[in-house]
Amino acid sequence: MRAIDRIAPKYLIISADLLADLANQFVGLTLLDVLIFKGENVLSNLVVLCLVQQAPSILLSPLAGLWMDRVGVRKWLTLVNMGKCTLVGLLVLQSSPWIILPAYLFFTVGSLFFNIGRLSVTPLLIPKKEIIAFNALNERVCLVGSICGPCAISWVVLKAGQGVALGLAGALLILSVCAVCGLPKSGDVPDGAGRCATGDVGKASLLFRYREPFRKNHDLRAYFLIFGFVLLGGGVLNIGLPILFKSNFGSNIADWGLILSGFQAGSCLATFLLPRWSSTFKPKSILSLTFLILAGGMAILGHLTTYIQIALLMIPFGCGLTLTHIFLESLIQQTSPKVDMGKTISILTAYRGACYLGAILGSALVLSLWGPQPLLLAASLVMLWASLLTRGRRPFKKVSIG
Repeated sequence: MRAIDRIAPKYLIISADLLADLANQFVGLTLLDVLIFKGENVLSNLVVLCLVQQAPSILLSPLAGLWMDRVGVRKWLTLVNMGKCTLVGLLVLQSSPWIILPAYLFFTVGSLFFNIGRLSVTPLLIPKKEIIAFNALNERVCLVGSICGPCAISWVVLKAGQGVALGLAGALLILSVCAVCGLPKSGDVPDGAGRCATGDVGKASLLFRYREPFRKNHDLRAYFLIFGFVLLGGGVLNIGLPILFKSNFGSNIADWGLILSGFQAGSCLATFLLPRWSSTFKPKSILSLTFLILAGGMAILGHLTTYIQIALLMIPFGCGLTLTHIFLESLIQQTSPKVDMGKTISILTAYRGACYLGAILGSALVLSLWGPQPLLLAASLVMLWASLLTRGRRPFKKVSIG
C-alpha cells in the first residue's frame, strides 16, 4: 500500500486546499509586482485585475457543477490543477500584459473550479456529523497560510525573482495534485450523477436542472436564504468600513492594518468556537445569537471615537461572519443530495458572488447619498431581522450535526 493511501482523506483534502491556496498567493503577489509595482498603466491594470478576480464566480460557476458531475470530483480537481500549472508555465515565459492578463483570467477560473470541487468532495468523504468540525479545521489552516504566506512570498519575489516565485507556484500545484490523487475513489460523484447530467440534457433546460437540488428540499432553501444575509453583512462591512475609517481617522496604513488584524483574530477564534457550539446548541440558536451580535456591532460601529475601539470591535465581527459562513456552508453540504452536490456547490458559489456584488453596489449607492452612519444603521436593522427570521425557521430544528 502506498504511504499516501494510509493518510486520512480529511488531511489530504486540507493539504490539497492549502497547497493550492499558497500557489494562488504566489501567482497573485508575483503579478502584483509585475503589473503594479514594476509596470505601467498602474490604475488600469489594477482595475482589470479586480475584474478578473471577481467576474468568473458569477458567470461560470453554474457550468462547473454540470461538468464536474460528469467527470467525477477527483478527476475534476486533478485536471483543474494541472491546467493551472500549465498556465503558470505560460506566465513564466511571457512578460506582456496582453498575454499575462488573459492567462491570469483562466488561472482565476481554475481556482474557482478547484474551490467548487473541494467543497463538493468534502461531503462525499467526510461523515455528515464531522463536516462542521472539518470545515472549521480547514479554515483554521487556511488562515495560517493567509497570515504567514504573503510575508514569505513577498520576500521570495524580492530576493529570488518573479520566475522563481512562479516556479514554486507550479511545484505547489503539482503537490496539490498528488494529494488529490491520494483521495479514495469514493471521492467521486456517486453512480447516477453522471447519468442525470448527461441523459437529461435534451429533456430539461439548464435552469430546471439547477432546480433539482431544491425541489422538495425546504431546508436547503432556508440555508441559502439565511446565507444571503451573511453575505450582505460582509459586503456592507467591506465597503463601509474603509470609508468610515478614512473620514473619521485619516489614512494611516498601520492603523488600518491593526483593524484588519482584529478581524483575522476573530476569524481564527470562530474556527475554535464552531465545533464546540455546533455540538452544544441548536443551529437556529447559534445563527440567531450571531446575527444579534452582528446587529449590535453594526449599530455602534459608526459611533466609535478611536481606531483602537474599531480594531477591538473587529474581533466579534470577524468571529461572527466567519462562524456563520462556515456553519451555513456546512449545513448546505450536509443537506444537499450527493448526486446533486456539484450543482449545489456551483450555484452556491454563483449565489455568493451575486449577493456580495449586490451588497457592495447597494452600499456604494447609500454611501454616496447619505454616508457611512446611515449605511451601518440600515445594516444593523437587516441583521436584526435576520436574527428574528432565523429564530422562526422550522428547518433548523431538523438538522443533525452530531
